[in-house]
Amino acid sequence: MSCRQRIVVGIDFGTSNSGFSVAWALQTSPDDVEVLSAWPGGGNSTSTSGNIFHHQLIRSETTPRVPTTISYENNQILWGHQTSMFGEVIRGIKLLLDPTQEIKHTPVAESKKILEKYNKDPADVARDHLQLLIAKTKEVLKCRFGDAIETMEIQYVMTVPAVWTDKAKNNTLTAATEAGIPVTDLTLVSEPEAAALYCLKSIQPNTIKNGDAVLICDAGGGTVDLISYCVKSIHPLRLEEATAGTGNICGSVLLDKRFEDHLIGILGERKYRNLSQKSREFAMKYWQENIKPHFAGLSDEDDSGYSGVDYFVPLAGVGDKRMIGLESGLLTLSQQTTGGIFNPVVDEIEALIQEQMVEVSSTGKQIKAILLVGGFGSSECLLKRLRSAIINVTVMQPPNALLNVSRGAVLRGLEGNQVNKRIGRRHYGVSFSQKYDPKIHHRTDKYWNSFYKEWSVDNRMSWCIKRSESLLMKKDFVNHPIPLKAAEQDLRCVEDSLYICNMDDAPDSKTADVFKFCTLKTYLSAIPRSFFKLRTDSRGKKYYRIDYQIVMTPTSASLLFHFEFNGVSYGSVQAKY
Repeated sequence: MSCRQRIVVGIDFGTSNSGFSVAWALQTSPDDVEVLSAWPGGGNSTSTSGNIFHHQLIRSETTPRVPTTISYENNQILWGHQTSMFGEVIRGIKLLLDPTQEIKHTPVAESKKILEKYNKDPADVARDHLQLLIAKTKEVLKCRFGDAIETMEIQYVMTVPAVWTDKAKNNTLTAATEAGIPVTDLTLVSEPEAAALYCLKSIQPNTIKNGDAVLICDAGGGTVDLISYCVKSIHPLRLEEATAGTGNICGSVLLDKRFEDHLIGILGERKYRNLSQKSREFAMKYWQENIKPHFAGLSDEDDSGYSGVDYFVPLAGVGDKRMIGLESGLLTLSQQTTGGIFNPVVDEIEALIQEQMVEVSSTGKQIKAILLVGGFGSSECLLKRLRSAIINVTVMQPPNALLNVSRGAVLRGLEGNQVNKRIGRRHYGVSFSQKYDPKIHHRTDKYWNSFYKEWSVDNRMSWCIKRSESLLMKKDFVNHPIPLKAAEQDLRCVEDSLYICNMDDAPDSKTADVFKFCTLKTYLSAIPRSFFKLRTDSRGKKYYRIDYQIVMTPTSASLLFHFEFNGVSYGSVQAKY
């Protein structure tokens, strides 16, 4: 076992302009989780989460998160705080890593055009951004620890949305490894799980006790992830998933879209598009920094009305129009109008939470508390709405919601897996041939299998992981043995297809509800050739018979694969999505 000091770097790769944070901690001091605030153009410092510790490196104008932005203009790469409000700046790149999601975010649509111009795909940009982040992280660690950093072991824990597809998570993993993180030093963890690990420790004391069910709502810039846990133990922290996680792309970027829609509605599409880019972006910047984070929603005294003064949004390039509240370059935005922008998005989050609570109730448990984390999770408007709508459940907003995910990632790296049981999100399986049985198979489906020298039925499904079943984390899931017929030249590598099904009950055969998920490449060169069975088919042709198994290990944010032969593991399996 290595006796080198270990540093854990937690990376929260977020969506919005303020969607990046990094934390690290030493193995010998797990309570001191520090937050990196050293970004080009944003000042430099590190600070702890709760201990009386603040280490100033250069100056006091610091920020714990860096915008997820990058620019390639004029053959120069600028990122984060270095990027301008204007020009060809790529924003929201995280959302483009999952091509299955419907994107309703205007900057993302504009980013697509920039990507086409520079002939880059989302994974390229994510890689470049992560490469710059990692380089800056190492630079700050060098300042923090000096030459000793060269002898330390660095482990990275990167968070991804739980609602993402496995392909999107794999895209993120690939971008991170191409950015310079060794795959052996990198772990993926879901964002709500990371937040849960930190919050359930940081908000002590509280009323949550062993046996309680808690719901984590990680509302960020792009995605809103929900997951519920049964707390098996507070000290040490041990959790079990109560039901499958849910979520959607309904984060605070939708508020930006609705704000822009409001401007288009009162000005008209043509007049709005005729505004200069600087005018439009400055109005959006004001909304994002001065209105969106501070809007409180309905008054505490009278939930039928709003409290607070009107907002004044700078909108240059438009003449006075008092009928819409536009005068001297300032647009009046009333509390009621702002509420109208917020309400549909908050409604969707509330509906997701209610649905998750119903799912938990169906298992015989009741949610004791709801924890709001993430940037949008710190919204007072969201907090008030949920406390008003959901009775007999404590709704909490842990402090420093923006940083809970990256800090939780560090704890995951320090203390290992603390979720002992998970719930299957979908069915995973492989297709195989089965001996024909006239009692259960259609006669038209049978064919002569020269491999087994019998009548067989093709496209049968063996489901290794089933939707909604409890998955113990110390258990591997093994598929039906795959009989491989291989010639001498085919023994190095074989490929299998892994399939998924999202139905409640998966079919026994490959139907229209079964979809190809990925291709698994298995390298057989590690198995001694003498273990393979040499046979001869009905035509006198020699071949090798190899019965091997694909083993799946579910983790917080990914599936790991390896293959076994005669009960012995012979290495990992490469998944190609």
